[in-house]
Amino acid sequence: MKTTISFLLAMFIYGSLLAQSTQELMYQAYLNRSAETWKKAVDLTAKELTAKPNDPTKQMDLAYAYFSLLNGSMAMPNDDLFDEYISDAKKFLKKIVEDKPKSGEAAAMLSSIYGNEIGKSPMKGMLLGSKSSSLAEKGILFEPNSPLAWSVYASNKYYTPSSFGGDLQEAIKGWEKTIQLSQANAGTLKDNWLYLNAIVFLGQAYEKAGSREKAIAAYEKALVVEPQFQYAKMLLNKIKNTSNEKK
Repeated sequence: MKTTISFLLAMFIYGSLLAQSTQELMYQAYLNRSAETWKKAVDLTAKELTAKPNDPTKQMDLAYAYFSLLNGSMAMPNDDLFDEYISDAKKFLKKIVEDKPKSGEAAAMLSSIYGNEIGKSPMKGMLLGSKSSSLAEKGILFEPNSPLAWSVYASNKYYTPSSFGGDLQEAIKGWEKTIQLSQANAGTLKDNWLYLNAIVFLGQAYEKAGSREKAIAAYEKALVVEPQFQYAKMLLNKIKNTSNEKK
């Protein structure tokens, strides 16, 4: 009996560490813009799903890993990472959306994938733009308390041209909501790339709207959360230098 209990306890601890390492992999990949680390995160979650192919939690974990990787690929100097995963990711997310039509987070992640495609090939906006926007709206409609859904909604409003429904103030509202909902659940903040991403994008949206002090505060907040976040340091130094030049 003691042996059985010890084995079950060991398996529980191992499973917890495995989940934590996946989250940490995505976080480190985001911070360091590391294609190999993102690939490890996707491979790990794919293996977990292979062991439990009908587990809805594992399915969403892999969807999230794809979502993380493709968002990260947008900051890469070439399209290799994006090209390697876009087809599988889109196929996988479309199936989840079909199986879970009321899942706001699934809709939001598929919206983001379409947005990534448009970002890489702007001409696809004519075909995918309305799909992406519709799915982003469904995300916050079906799961209004999801930071992920609000983050995707904000990104959609930020990058969509105003003539097609883009709205800078709505983007600001969306990222503010993302941060608010994330902070309401403090246990989720550790190694949370999506939270950090929302803070820096909120800063950029503030900056675009002409709210320099709010932008600076956002970048400084990002560096409190993660002092090694070089992208936030660059944005902060840039806006401060620009402010000094105008004086």
